[in-house]
Amino acid sequence: MFRSRRIIRGTGVSAGIVMGTARIIFPGEKKVPEVAIAQSQVQSELASLERAVARTVGELTKLRESAGRRIGGPVAKIFDAQLLIASDYEFLQQVKEQIAQQRRNAGYIYSTLVGQTTLQLKRSPDEYMRQMAIDIESVADRVLSHLNKHRQRLPVKFSPNTILVGKMFTAAEVMSYRNLKAVGLLTNEGGRNSHMAMIARSLMMPVVVGDFTWSDIPDSCRIILDGTNDLAIINPTDNDWSDYQRLRKRQGPALITRIKRLPHIPPVTRDGQEVPVAANLELPGPVEDVLAERRVPIGLYRTEFMYLQANHFPTEDEQYSYYVRIAEKFAATEVIFRTFDLGSDKFKEDGLVQHEDNPALGLRGIRSMLEMPDIFKQQIRAILRASVHNNIRLMLPMISDATEVDRASRLIAQAKYELRKERVAFDPDIKVGIMVEVPSAALMAEQLARRVDFMSLGTNDLTQYTLSADRNNQRVASLYSPYHPSVLHLMKLTVDACRKASIPVSICGEIAGDPLALPLFIGMGVNSLSMNPMKIFDLCRQVKKIDSNLVKHLVGSVMASGTPQAVIRRLQSYRSALDKT
Repeated sequence: MFRSRRIIRGTGVSAGIVMGTARIIFPGEKKVPEVAIAQSQVQSELASLERAVARTVGELTKLRESAGRRIGGPVAKIFDAQLLIASDYEFLQQVKEQIAQQRRNAGYIYSTLVGQTTLQLKRSPDEYMRQMAIDIESVADRVLSHLNKHRQRLPVKFSPNTILVGKMFTAAEVMSYRNLKAVGLLTNEGGRNSHMAMIARSLMMPVVVGDFTWSDIPDSCRIILDGTNDLAIINPTDNDWSDYQRLRKRQGPALITRIKRLPHIPPVTRDGQEVPVAANLELPGPVEDVLAERRVPIGLYRTEFMYLQANHFPTEDEQYSYYVRIAEKFAATEVIFRTFDLGSDKFKEDGLVQHEDNPALGLRGIRSMLEMPDIFKQQIRAILRASVHNNIRLMLPMISDATEVDRASRLIAQAKYELRKERVAFDPDIKVGIMVEVPSAALMAEQLARRVDFMSLGTNDLTQYTLSADRNNQRVASLYSPYHPSVLHLMKLTVDACRKASIPVSICGEIAGDPLALPLFIGMGVNSLSMNPMKIFDLCRQVKKIDSNLVKHLVGSVMASGTPQAVIRRLQSYRSALDKT
């Protein structure tokens, strides 16, 4: 048996660290034996099919209800698609007709027609269509499991600390397996916007998507899954195990408990300067409640999940209901809603946007919304209506020049005019900001700063575009570093421009929550840091060690470094000195 240590590097689509035992979940066997049946057996096969479908609908309904209780209604709607597939009248009628005409067993006819339906969907370059194929196959697996008990692969309960390894899991499977006490997932497929990732993040269940084969991972081997640092360690050494045990011990209690234990928000430096910290959120879930209780502001609320989980853009009223719920929940603090950040890689086959060969450099962020002004204005109206609570800000993604800001501002002004005319209340002074995610925006920061109320550095995309390296592409991932001097210079240009214009600037990329970079950002004069909630606790503990006056002298030496490695060495040296004080 394969026993040597192996590291699988991939993408952590749901953050967090878990340690345990691997359990291989092979994709279900698709081929169902063809069995000829007599005419007298047709009614019996049809009845079996109806019972199998009814049981599947019952299971999915219970999972939807469970998701609603644990996560909240908006995300639970992901299960609506599978319920619609399971009870598709036309498809089931086709199956029944084929059973009667061909006089073959129900499982064979059902699986054959499912295979024909999903064949083209699985070959589609569109992520949504591939997701639909996964949903259809997931429903089919359940129906076929009820038609043939030997196909059933859901266990009754997993052993403690079981980490599941599979090709891909559906939203229903993630929900089922979490209910059965599985603690993490390692898969071959599934993007950050897959239903699997969205449900897992809501349940705070770590997930890593990596490139591996079944022979790489023996069933029941020890495994460390690190969704925060994008890797899994198969057959870890005792030293690996001890290191991660210490890491988890340093991290302390689970996320919710850690946030509840936060001593003071915002944290204060050694010399008494407050360093505002905020959270990035994209899905409703239990962490939302505890952040609101501790009055942690939301520095980036991604709104596109409402589109990604549905088959269409939500209506203005649907959006308003969601935004106002968040505004009320965070009434004691502030929420920044980022308008839809969608590109052709995320758009569904609804005819709104054509497929692009290079979506990262195509119609995405503010560009796609300006191409669809009616949909964009609908979202602006919904956010404005919710802004009556006076704690909402509006942020525009992927701005690359001033004309985009001007066009968006005109649409915002039109929306305000319409609401006034309709006598609908809103915050007339709502602050409007932009995300600086591309080099052109950073280079033009002074001009852009005159047009907006605040800026936020989206360092993940800024790094990607500056270095022309996709961090999810393993062949060039080594080139991706937010510590690259060129990225830091663009960040400083933006911070200086905001200071000159007397508007606040924040950082909301992954590096915002990195304690190593914290002294640099305080020294630069960044006004606030917004991060994954997982990182807030550790960052707040670091702030009190720093003297805001001393770190100003650090900036010059770091910015003079010629390589990312030199930057990191300089910051590590500073941190070591801090830890000794």
